[in-house]
Amino acid sequence: MKHRWIAALLALLLIGMSQAAAEKRIAPEDKKVYTTADLIGHETAYRVYDKKFYDAASEQPGTVVRIEYTSNQYGEPALHWANVYLPFGYDENGTERYPVMYFFHGTNETQDSFIMDEKAKNAVDNMIEVGVAVPFIMVFPTYYYDYGNRALNVEKFVQEIRLELMPAVETAYHTYAESTDTAGFTASRMQRAFAGYSRGGRMTWEMFAAMQDYAYWYLPMSGGFSNPEETPVPDHQQERLMDAIQRQPQWQGNYFVYFSCGGKRDNAFDMCNDLTNYMLADEAHFSYGLNPGENNLCYCSSNQLHQTLIGRFYLYNAFRDVLWRAE
Repeated sequence: MKHRWIAALLALLLIGMSQAAAEKRIAPEDKKVYTTADLIGHETAYRVYDKKFYDAASEQPGTVVRIEYTSNQYGEPALHWANVYLPFGYDENGTERYPVMYFFHGTNETQDSFIMDEKAKNAVDNMIEVGVAVPFIMVFPTYYYDYGNRALNVEKFVQEIRLELMPAVETAYHTYAESTDTAGFTASRMQRAFAGYSRGGRMTWEMFAAMQDYAYWYLPMSGGFSNPEETPVPDHQQERLMDAIQRQPQWQGNYFVYFSCGGKRDNAFDMCNDLTNYMLADEAHFSYGLNPGENNLCYCSSNQLHQTLIGRFYLYNAFRDVLWRAE
């Protein structure tokens, strides 16, 4: 009798597990797929995801919290803050470690501009839930040290990220950094990304210029390595890119740039396309493809306009293609 009771209990457990497995949501097929072949001579897919699925609420939502830290970069010490996205299941008392992405907003935007938008957050939640993306932490700072006057200082902002924000974040949350000194950040650079849209894309290039020892992945979106008012833009971008590479020779080629832009309807298209073609011609430092270790450059082009929330589509394609799939 006892054995029958145990067998019945096991059967019920198996049925419950089977039902749970059957109910697990599966990602739908992409709606459309475009390529970059006609733009740069290399065929890379841009996938249009199912908005009804990815932009809707996830069954496993992450949380957004706020971290405060002191910055000493702009004169008197000042209290700065950033939004931090923590994936579903994150346990502050746990031991699981997560890769981390620092995401920079566009001109006149704030720390809230991407992740506090319902569609953008839902997209990140859903990408993680269905396995398109690995569970990861996202950090959303601002480069405006005086937001009322839209004041910024790029060089000092880079130091703020390196010396103040990153140690604060990676002390507070479970990233792969064993310590928050140079050795700890360098040892964990494969698990760290910088990304951003529009001026945030430009800031991503600034991180590439100064932080290759701290991060392997760079996802500039609709933003070149220059201000639009700086002329001639193509030459200026090329000079800055070469300077960034030459100042960090120990990391030559040991990085991955996943560059995205909205195609000819994006007002950053010419700047982004010029920079991409320059990198393609520089075979000494860049190799096009989707195999990290062998390649370090990919260009993803859509037919979208210049809007920050388009960034969620580029994140989707980056995860589908290459991001944090190096091992």
